[in-house]
Amino acid sequence: MMNYAPWAVTFGVWLAAGLTIAIYSFLYKDNPFYKMAEHIYIGVSTGYLVVIAWNDALRPLLVGPLRHPGTPNDILAIIPGILGLMMFTRYFKKLAWMSRISLAFLIGWGAGTAAPAIIQAYLIRHTGTTITPLFNPAYFSWNPMSIIFGLLVVGFFSALVYFVQTDQYTDWDRGKRRFLVGGIILSFILFFIFAVYYPQKSVDALTEAFYALVILVGVISVLFYFFYSIEHKKSLKGIAKTGVIYLMVFFGTSFGYTVMARLSLAIGRMRFIVDDWLKTTTPAQWGIALPIIAVISILLVWQERKSRAARQD
Repeated sequence: MMNYAPWAVTFGVWLAAGLTIAIYSFLYKDNPFYKMAEHIYIGVSTGYLVVIAWNDALRPLLVGPLRHPGTPNDILAIIPGILGLMMFTRYFKKLAWMSRISLAFLIGWGAGTAAPAIIQAYLIRHTGTTITPLFNPAYFSWNPMSIIFGLLVVGFFSALVYFVQTDQYTDWDRGKRRFLVGGIILSFILFFIFAVYYPQKSVDALTEAFYALVILVGVISVLFYFFYSIEHKKSLKGIAKTGVIYLMVFFGTSFGYTVMARLSLAIGRMRFIVDDWLKTTTPAQWGIALPIIAVISILLVWQERKSRAARQD
């Protein structure tokens, strides 16, 4: 780790704290301090990316092989170099067509490289997880109780489908509906207990079977929700609604994960402001910083009013 001078560390802490407060000032309203921090962030990020591109790509992969070729194949680096230069022809109207060659090569190469990885990660792996056995043969057992409750599940569910398809289910009172749905749920739970848990008395086996069932139901219902060749009505409407529930759970968890990630960043910045800035600053530092902050504030406010007046004129 590099050793910086104390004044450099202090300046860096004050600069980081000031930019953090300027960025979060947007929560109040759009203001010149936020715009200044935004412009600094974009400029520094662009400069950083340019340096990374030069050090990690252009110099070792293009300039170096062309200046000091080690093998005859190093001369071929001029081909991607020319394609890269052709990208800048978009700034010239008469030569802009040349950039399409580079874009076509880049898109084709990117699609060909990304397709196998995406298929492996999102299709093959998920398909393999979906087609795993619903019950582990080492734990599953057919016994009189599991057979009885399995037949009850099939019977209750078949009755539910029949009455829904014949439009009789909606004419029942609430008690009959609860009896039919409750019979399905209770029989299903007892079937799982006697078929999976009871033989080995293993909670892990019961949990594994439950997770496999949840995945199976989710995949089928979500895929059916996007299957529009058949109208979603009666019993099929229930499958589509189940798919909607799975989708809403997925969207909710994704949104929650994003919110938690943003909160973690915000908490980190607040801890930095309190621990690394407020608790370590001295009155002398405040005496130097406050006049500088005042001058910067006056300049930013003056520039903002001047720009606003020019827009009004």
